[in-house]
Amino acid sequence: MGSRYLTDLANVVRGAGITVQEEPGWQTRSRSSGGYDSGRPNHVMAHHTASGPSSDGQADVNYMVYGSENRPVANLYLSRSGKVWIMAAGATNTNGQGHDPCGLTPNDSMNTHAIGIEAANNGTGEPWPTVQQDIYVRLVNVLCGHYGIPVGRVHSHFEWAPDRKIDPAGQSRYASGGNKWNMNAFRGDVANAGGTTPVPPPLEESEMLLKFVVTDSKTPGAQYVANGIWYRHIDNTTALGALDLFMSINGHDTKVNQISKAQIDCMGAYIQDNGTIGGANPYL
Repeated sequence: MGSRYLTDLANVVRGAGITVQEEPGWQTRSRSSGGYDSGRPNHVMAHHTASGPSSDGQADVNYMVYGSENRPVANLYLSRSGKVWIMAAGATNTNGQGHDPCGLTPNDSMNTHAIGIEAANNGTGEPWPTVQQDIYVRLVNVLCGHYGIPVGRVHSHFEWAPDRKIDPAGQSRYASGGNKWNMNAFRGDVANAGGTTPVPPPLEESEMLLKFVVTDSKTPGAQYVANGIWYRHIDNTTALGALDLFMSINGHDTKVNQISKAQIDCMGAYIQDNGTIGGANPYL
């Protein structure tokens, strides 16, 4: 059983200027596996509760801590007002079966690797209050900073279990109507919540082949920005072939740095998509 309990969790969250309520017994509360093993938690998982406004606050917390057969459901609860309840210091049962998009966590094992946050929203199009969105970003930012968790390891429930879950979803700065959130944009805001210079959120895209990272000056390599790197993606074989030819002519190894979009998104820093490379000349 894991022996690490995040007994400083309330002070960490409160230190970010967030209103905190501590649910009695949270310091020793966990799932049956106990606390976290050494080196964990190493992910943050974002959820919505799928509950309505009538249960906002203590009623939601009572269910997740005492009523659910999967109790404790999460470590933290974020109400619509932006208030955060501290519910458990050990591992919880919020994630269930799934697959880590970063490939760092064994299948179906995220419960023992992540800090779980449940945020109050019905998930069917209920608008997220601005204050709640702001606190969600700030909360994840302080958790990542204090516990040494790369922003690239902040995931939604639907990224972990795409066949089962849609959360977080709903009308917000990250989605319209009842759609799933743009988690790249959310991670970008999390990375910038510490006061660094903002960068535009990336477009939400399907998985595609990436050849290598380029700079705005159109030369091979990585351009480091406030919280990560820029990259350009390749979405067709014609452009890939043209790039291989260009690299070969200029003495570059055409086999290096071939990587998937999912892998680059999990590098542990905010990654900004700087546009598509396409056509006969991949640098145009």
